[in-house]
Amino acid sequence: DDDDDDDNNDETLGTKIRGCTAGRGGHAAFASILWSAPASDPTTGATTDFYGALGKLPADVLLLFGSEDAWCTPAVAKRMHATLADRRGGVDGDGDGGGDGDGGGDSPAERYVSVENAGHCPNHEAPAAVASVLLPWIGASRRSKATLVSSERSRIKEQWGDAVLREVSIEESRNLGMVDRIVSTMVG
Repeated sequence: DDDDDDDNNDETLGTKIRGCTAGRGGHAAFASILWSAPASDPTTGATTDFYGALGKLPADVLLLFGSEDAWCTPAVAKRMHATLADRRGGVDGDGDGGGDGDGGGDSPAERYVSVENAGHCPNHEAPAAVASVLLPWIGASRRSKATLVSSERSRIKEQWGDAVLREVSIEESRNLGMVDRIVSTMVG
């Protein structure tokens, strides 16, 4: 009997997803993300917040955020971008907020690409757009110099419509308004 094979055949995907939050576990998981204790250094025991830990990351970082993400808003991405740029303290010597990012011991690179018409999961919502940025990033020997977006605003065809890619400058990321500065403190 076909009904025996699928005892949830009348439930919609939305109902199943929402069901994950119906119990105490879903709310606790969400709350732990927002209000978790500060990170601690296992060697010293010193604590730091999210941005403090991010500022110590010694690796190249590509931030690829959906512009319509209601949880990790563009303000959060911009603050992360600025924090990553500030971690070197001008080590690369050019003052542009961009590391050399060639993996050879120079200061790490940080880049931020916004995916317009995508939300919290751009890798699922705009897979072709995400791949068009990730592939050159992964293959680059100098990630700070790699061409990630072919023009100021690159339009990528997705199955559902178009996604638009835009690389966000460090100057834009550092120029957060008061509301964005407040919103971005809610992460970390």
